[in-house]
Amino acid sequence: MRRIDSPLTIFLVGATGDLARKKIWPALYDLFKQSLLPDTFNIVSVARAKYSKAEFADFLAQTVKVEKSDPAWKRFISTIEYVSGDVMDPKTFTEIEEAHAKIAPCGNHLWYLATLPSLYVSVVKNIKAEQLQTTQCGWTKLLLEKPFGVDLATSQQLNKELLQVFEEDQIYRIDHFLAKETVQNLLVFRFGNGLFEHLWNHQFVDHIQVTSAEQIGIAGRGVFYDSVGVVRDVLQNHVLQMLAMTLMEEPTSLDPAEIRKRRMEFLSQLEVVPSEQIGARVAFGQYQAGQVDGLQVVGYTGEKDIPAESVTETAVAGKLFVNSERWKGVPIYFRLGKRLQQSVTEISIKFKEPMNSMFSTFETPQKGNVLTLRIQPNEGVIVRLNVKQPGLELQTGEVSMQFCYHNQFQMDLVEAYQKLLYDAIQGDTTLFPQAEDIDASWRFIQPILDYLADAQTKPLPYAAGSWGPAAFEELIAEDGRRWLEPRPDMCVV
Repeated sequence: MRRIDSPLTIFLVGATGDLARKKIWPALYDLFKQSLLPDTFNIVSVARAKYSKAEFADFLAQTVKVEKSDPAWKRFISTIEYVSGDVMDPKTFTEIEEAHAKIAPCGNHLWYLATLPSLYVSVVKNIKAEQLQTTQCGWTKLLLEKPFGVDLATSQQLNKELLQVFEEDQIYRIDHFLAKETVQNLLVFRFGNGLFEHLWNHQFVDHIQVTSAEQIGIAGRGVFYDSVGVVRDVLQNHVLQMLAMTLMEEPTSLDPAEIRKRRMEFLSQLEVVPSEQIGARVAFGQYQAGQVDGLQVVGYTGEKDIPAESVTETAVAGKLFVNSERWKGVPIYFRLGKRLQQSVTEISIKFKEPMNSMFSTFETPQKGNVLTLRIQPNEGVIVRLNVKQPGLELQTGEVSMQFCYHNQFQMDLVEAYQKLLYDAIQGDTTLFPQAEDIDASWRFIQPILDYLADAQTKPLPYAAGSWGPAAFEELIAEDGRRWLEPRPDMCVV
């Protein structure tokens, strides 16, 4: 790994929030310990909480779970300034500039907005008011977390506001699923091995399945989740971006612009579901009380801050198609949601049966091979094959070959936020969706959102700990197919 030597200041807005505590601070400290940040490096932290510098240092030590006497931690904490203030107030940004001027020489600037998305525009305008969107001694970049708007219109309006302050090439939009190891591996796995690419098309693939399931509920984020739902929270971003990386055309090079171009092409080829077909091709659910891992849990409307009459969807299943020569006629099934039977994210490619197979009459669990890309947990790749069972008679059975990151490389995987921060600092935009990607995703999603907004559309109930309402099974069974059960024993560490 390379590091840049120019001075760097990271402005972390929302420095005491949930995302900062769980992901950003641990990632920054890990990069610091690996000497992947410049020698001249500072962080200006901004949040509402009233902390002195010493109190904030104590807060960070608890957040990162480190001994305060650790020499590396002492060096890290010495790089940090804390500004307490309201990011809606322009005066806060005057204080930010004053804090920065005290500790840092002129250099590169990275603004990370770990705030509510509803604050993005106000923060960016205040950055401009203090003329902090540029620096005379290097680059300035802006990192943003999804969601980028709540529909196509608000996404486009947000982008319009951002572009009044920053250039498009300064804006880094984060979708952390793109930084998962299995997703990053797709380029090498698919295009670096002659075994797979010639099979990666409608001639050989029967269908594709995406499962992105969580056993947890809304984890105390009732106000946020009830305004969003699983379609906006997972389908519009994580799932479509993962599919784009999996199914896009081969880039001509590893240049980030070329990879983004191919990803954008795929997203623009998604067939928008006609409004009159949405009811038949997409099903929505909302979890009820049930048992998850043997524990009784409440239903969605029993969660804190959720109205009893809420019709927000917590699970969705559906079928989509891609208008491309490579994938014409290949259905892509997806099922996503909370309080489902397992916590697992994976993409499975189900291949067609061999033509005129002499084994077509044999009983086998799968009539075609399956390649599964496990995104989380226990990242890896598994291929299911049909083989002869040992014995005197010719009987077939299924076996699996699997590649597991933890077992193969005997090392801890790089956490997604480490990778994203490192790439943003390096200027590698491969894993960051651009405005046109976001717009293409919203164009596909918008008719589904319009359908959900209809007063007659109510999610179907399903028991917590199940795989969703019966309609999820019926949706795929109508095509003579079934959901592939994720293997909980895959790549267990």
